[in-house]
Amino acid sequence: MRNFFRIAKWEYSTHFKSRSFLFSTFVLPVLFSLLITLPVLFISLESEVSTKLYGIINMADKSYTEKLQEFLNNNYKLKNNSPEYVIYPVSVDNSPIYKQAFEEYTEVESIKDSTTISYNEIKALRARYYRRQNLQNKTYLLKKTYDELIASREAKDLAEIEFENYQVRLDSIYESEARVAADSLLFNRVLDAYLVFPEALLKENKMEYHTRAPGNLLEAERIQKIINEIIIQIRIQGEDISNKKIAEWLKPISLKKYQLRAKDQYEWNFYLEFYGSVIGVILLFMAIFTSGGFLFSSVIQEKSNRVIEILLSYASSKQIMAGKIFGLGFLGLTQVLIWLVITGIFVAFNLFNAGQIPYLNIENAQYFLLYFCLGYMLYASIFVAIGSIFNSEQDAQQVTLILRTFAIFPVLLVFLFLKEPNSPIIALLSYFPLFTPYFMIMRIFLSSATMTTEIYLTTGILLISIVGMVFIAARIFRITILMYGKKLSWKEVITLLRVS
Repeated sequence: MRNFFRIAKWEYSTHFKSRSFLFSTFVLPVLFSLLITLPVLFISLESEVSTKLYGIINMADKSYTEKLQEFLNNNYKLKNNSPEYVIYPVSVDNSPIYKQAFEEYTEVESIKDSTTISYNEIKALRARYYRRQNLQNKTYLLKKTYDELIASREAKDLAEIEFENYQVRLDSIYESEARVAADSLLFNRVLDAYLVFPEALLKENKMEYHTRAPGNLLEAERIQKIINEIIIQIRIQGEDISNKKIAEWLKPISLKKYQLRAKDQYEWNFYLEFYGSVIGVILLFMAIFTSGGFLFSSVIQEKSNRVIEILLSYASSKQIMAGKIFGLGFLGLTQVLIWLVITGIFVAFNLFNAGQIPYLNIENAQYFLLYFCLGYMLYASIFVAIGSIFNSEQDAQQVTLILRTFAIFPVLLVFLFLKEPNSPIIALLSYFPLFTPYFMIMRIFLSSATMTTEIYLTTGILLISIVGMVFIAARIFRITILMYGKKLSWKEVITLLRVS
């Protein structure tokens, strides 16, 4: 028993003083947290850097552009009080195709206007003839002007039809050339985005949002809500309702989101829940694999440089394995306790509003410790078995990579977890021993249901898995620890276990 404690103490003290332990305890968690949260921070800061220029291709009512700019000016400003958005009507004045089409349109419009004037003059002349009672040749003049009126009306109708055709053609050319111009401005980073208002906007209820930068797509929903409010206001105004009443009706409602959990209700914050879950799993992963990695390297190094032979003359294989597992287990426990103390300080003094995060409490800290201890014991026994089979870390890389992939797999399902933490898939994966610590930590933190039964079941599953894996690891360690120069296959390992 004394040898067990000496080996455990030696493993603990040796790695506790190492730079890698200090780095993984104090520096690596901060780096991971920054890497996860910085993208959102950068996106939020980017929107405040400068005013955004939005192009408009307006095929509908021109007043929509003015209303949109007015609404944006009233509701969105930067910290220096300058407008966050500026609306720029896309111009096609330099387009040769549009210029030629506009000239033709102007000519047709001139013909239409002249035929309209001629038609109106003949109508006015006939009205005067009708009013004059003593007019000579009245019947003849009325008949003559009637024929002229019919001819001028026909000319006027044809001119109006031609004008409408040219107007549709001009609008089509304008839209096409405006899109080309807007795309060019977008490509050259003059515009941040541009909007296309179709002619039948009020009937079709559709419009377009174009941008080059994916980050600007995050603002599409905001722009959509703004335009919806403007269109609703225009429709209501069409019903002769006062602007004051419209403003009262359209006053936005602030929505607070709460999640009902097992003991209380908490206000929902997507980024807090998402990053809290991911960071919690990564910290648990780091704690287990930091100590497990030390254990794995220690076994392989001592086997490759034959230090294990000296240790076996000093203690039994069971004492060596147990001393290494528990010594480095206490090292991992120390690491977790350091993190919990730092978190407790943050919560106690409400640093960075940590005191308002509901899942940062003593009960969840106890569960974190529980699943760290159980997860470490399971993975440690696996690492001991792998380390005693292989002669170098390079040979064992594929197996350890698979284990690390298993451990980090829950992070890939975090969106599914946030959508439905009590879904059958999540519940089923929680009972797979290699996944259990990570999924259970996320479920305990954020689940709306009572987790007592699941905690007892998963704890039992992990304990049974640990006992079985420790038994297998002890036999593998005893048989293979002194085998040098030969790479054992898994089939040979199983055969040796059966023979022994």
